[in-house]
Amino acid sequence: MAEIRREEEMYRIPDENGDEHLFVEIFRMTSDRSKKTFVVLEPVGAPETEDEDTIEVYAFEIEELEDGEFILKLVEDDEDFEEVMEAFDIVNDEVGLD
Repeated sequence: MAEIRREEEMYRIPDENGDEHLFVEIFRMTSDRSKKTFVVLEPVGAPETEDEDTIEVYAFEIEELEDGEFILKLVEDDEDFEEVMEAFDIVNDEVGLD
């Protein structure tokens, strides 16, 4: 099930050097296959790309913790990544998320 985010959910994510970067959630889905929840995030203030129709996005899995908190894990499984990006592309083509 895919969900288009109308309210901007913001995330601060540290890189390998510990520098934090701000991202906005633009897409969320729960996989029928794996039952995992995924988000697609876009960096805030990312430089323009040469192609106006292309945006820089990252796919993360939301891992719920027992205390109600969560962690974001970059999607590294090829099958999960393909599923998330295919769903994102379909919704983006239909409603234009960017």
